Amino acid sequence: MTDTACVVAGDVGGTNLRVAAVASDGTILHRLSVDTPQTGVAADIENAIVSAARTCIEAVADTCRPAGFGLALAALVNYRESLIISSPNLPELNCHPLAANISRELGIKVVLENDATAAAIGEHWLGASAEADHSIFITLGTGVGGGLILNGDAFRGADGTAGEVGHICVEPDGVECGCGSHGCLEQYASATAIIRMAEERGLAVDTPLTAAGVYAAAKSGNTTAIGIFRDMGRYLGLGLASLVNVLNPELIVIGGGVARGWDLFIDSLRTEIAARAFSYPGGRVRLIRASLSDSAGILGAARVALDADQ
Repeated sequence: MTDTACVVAGDVGGTNLRVAAVASDGTILHRLSVDTPQTGVAADIENAIVSAARTCIEAVADTCRPAGFGLALAALVNYRESLIISSPNLPELNCHPLAANISRELGIKVVLENDATAAAIGEHWLGASAEADHSIFITLGTGVGGGLILNGDAFRGADGTAGEVGHICVEPDGVECGCGSHGCLEQYASATAIIRMAEERGLAVDTPLTAAGVYAAAKSGNTTAIGIFRDMGRYLGLGLASLVNVLNPELIVIGGGVARGWDLFIDSLRTEIAARAFSYPGGRVRLIRASLSDSAGILGAARVALDADQ
């Protein structure tokens, strides 16, 4: 066995979970993806993560021994204590001692991180925002997530819940959100929002209706579909303009599946920022696409584990 430094990294979503062994320079040594158990039992998810991690550890046993495990989840996470505060997609994990249990099974330290914050860290380490000290990462998927990099470091807030940009209010009396509020950005700029707006406007492009189908219709010239993406960009601009004023970032990095519709929403997004942000920070901030695709979360989780081992 060599002394090559590496860690285990994981990214747990509502549909699938991905685990990898990652070297200290960001090289992914071994990686696998499995379905997230849908039994509603926390122990089943825990066991799936442990099994995948063991497979990765065994795969790299001849070259390195992982020093830690960084695990990203779509949840409100208390980073300092590695506790799950709230997991909307996998509620069985709420307050479940996931990190402690996995650490005991694998014999290595486990650190939890919010998935969007992990992706922001990954992009800052090896991706689109590597040269920026102040950046915001936005992920547009089933929901809207966010991660903040300030002064070169992840900003998590007092409890680790900072960066929940999907719950900035853009319509005070708008659509009810799963968080308990109304009019959250997530309800107007996500794949779920695109589908809802298509249904409300009578757009029937595929069965079942999908955001990808609405995108395809827009690319084919369907004016209703084009309008949906234009409105989505406007709402996204409303939320991001406030962040520009508050945080003065150099970059806003946008990723996630809905970001594939970039050419359909970016003009209205830029117009809204120009109209609502202070002219100087609004003029200097650059909007760019994420570069690491679905590796951002894994790499960010790896970086968190590497930093925790120092």
